[in-house]
Amino acid sequence: TLLTLVQIILGTQVRQYVDEQVKDIGYIKSQWLADPTVSFYVHRTLSLLVLAVNGWLFYRNKTLNLGYTKLNIVLIGIGLEIITGILMYYFDFPFSTQPTHLVLAAILIGVQFYLVLESNQKKINVNRIEFEKS
Repeated sequence: TLLTLVQIILGTQVRQYVDEQVKDIGYIKSQWLADPTVSFYVHRTLSLLVLAVNGWLFYRNKTLNLGYTKLNIVLIGIGLEIITGILMYYFDFPFSTQPTHLVLAAILIGVQFYLVLESNQKKINVNRIEFEKS
């Protein structure tokens, strides 16, 4: 969740840069990210780390039979986020990729936060059962 939050902040900076480019050069989409800032490269690279960490969590969830089914939604969301990001960069912001990218990010952070709450609730339940046994 923390990595996703950092990604959203970096994505906001990239979006701000694109808005500045639109003001400076107009609607020549192919030029918007012709000379991106460092935040763009960090945002792009960090997406792979987000994918790797969540892939590892997915793997651990499956191997330990933890039952966090919403991790499937998280991985699909991250995959779609990366695809829309690639589309925006390499195909000059096709129609609806920006709002799709933003909405997916909002859904993703919400599902990840829900998983954190669900995980904490399971810990509380396990601790309660162990206490009652003793």
